[in-house]
Amino acid sequence: MPAALPHLPLSTQLIGVDGGASGVRAFEVELVERPEGRLLRADSRPVARDWPATASWRTPAQRGVETFSELGPLDALEEDQAWKRIETTAACVLELARARGAARVLVGVAMPGVKTVDERGIAFARHGPRAPQFLERLETLLRSEGLELAAPFVRLYGDGWCAGLGEEHAEAGLLRGVECAYYLGGGTGLAEALKLRGELVALESVATWFPKAWQMSDPDAWQSYDDVLSARGINARWAQFEPEQPAHPEDCVESSPTARKLFEQTGAALARLVVERVIALRARGPLEENWPGPHELGRVVVGLRLGRLLGDERTRASFERAFLACAPKLLEARRLHGVHWVTRISTLTAAPAIGAAAAALLESRANG
Repeated sequence: MPAALPHLPLSTQLIGVDGGASGVRAFEVELVERPEGRLLRADSRPVARDWPATASWRTPAQRGVETFSELGPLDALEEDQAWKRIETTAACVLELARARGAARVLVGVAMPGVKTVDERGIAFARHGPRAPQFLERLETLLRSEGLELAAPFVRLYGDGWCAGLGEEHAEAGLLRGVECAYYLGGGTGLAEALKLRGELVALESVATWFPKAWQMSDPDAWQSYDDVLSARGINARWAQFEPEQPAHPEDCVESSPTARKLFEQTGAALARLVVERVIALRARGPLEENWPGPHELGRVVVGLRLGRLLGDERTRASFERAFLACAPKLLEARRLHGVHWVTRISTLTAAPAIGAAAAALLESRANG
C-alpha cells in the first residue's frame, strides 16, 4: 500500500515544480480530505516559463549524443544554460509564494534526466544541460530572497516517478488501487512510471530488464520510442512530411491523409511499446532470488500531451483505432494469451508537479 500523506501546517505553502525540456511550471498544491484519505489537488493556474536560450548551445539529442560517456567536460555554454534553468525555476517558485503571501514553503522539484550520485543534480539529460549542483544553487537563490524552506531539498525527483506518484495521490489519479500498471506520458520527452504489487518502483532499480523507453528502438521506425511517441517527435515527423502545414498535425487530420497516417503509425508504435512491456513483465526476469515476477499488466495510463492526443476526437479514428487494432495482433504473434489490460487516458496535466509535491511532503515526514 502507498504511504499515506501527512498533515501540512496551514502556515506552509506546498509547491510542486515540473521541469521539462522546453520550460518549467510551478503549481500550488492543496491537501484535500476525502473518505479514502488525504489526496492532492493542483491549482489550475501555474506559474510557467520557457527556458531562456543560450546562444549556440545544443542539447545532447540535437548533437546525436545518447550517453553520458559521449559528453566531454562541462563548458561555459552548458554551464550558462544550467544556471539559467536554475534561475528560472527559482523565479517561478518565488512568484507563486509571493502571490500567496507565503514566507514558508515546502517544495518538490521534478526534472528529467539521470541524476547525480547524491540525487541533487542532473548528470545527463537528453534534452537539457547537466546541472550537478541544481538543488544547492536553487536553495541558495530561494533563501537569498528571504523565502523560508519548511524542509531542505533532499533530492531532485525524476519526472516519470513524479508523474506516477501524482497519479497515485491526486484526486483524479488513475494509478490508485491497481496492482500492476504502466504509465506513459509524452511531452517534449517521455515520462514513465511502473507499479508492481501495488507499489511504484524506481525504473532505475529494474533497468536490467525494464529499460526506459528512450533507450529502446521502435523496430518499425528505427528510432527511439522517445522520438516516435513524444509530442515533440510527432510534431517533428509532421514537419518533415508537411513543412508548409500548421505545426500540429491534429489540426489537419480531417483534411490531410498524411496526418491520419502519422497518427496510425503512432498508435501502432504505442501498441508495440506496451506489448514489449507485457513481455518484460511476464518474463522470468533476471536470475535473482528476490525477483518479484512474473506480473500481469492490468492497466496502462497514457498521460500528458500524448494522452490528450490519444483522446482527441479529431485523432481517435486514426490513433486510438490503430492502437486497439495492432495490440491484439502483436499479442497473437508472440503467442501471449490471456493478456487483458485496460487503457485509461489521464486528464492530469499537472501529474509530475503533484507527484513532486507528494514526494516532498512524504520525505519531510520521514526526515522529521
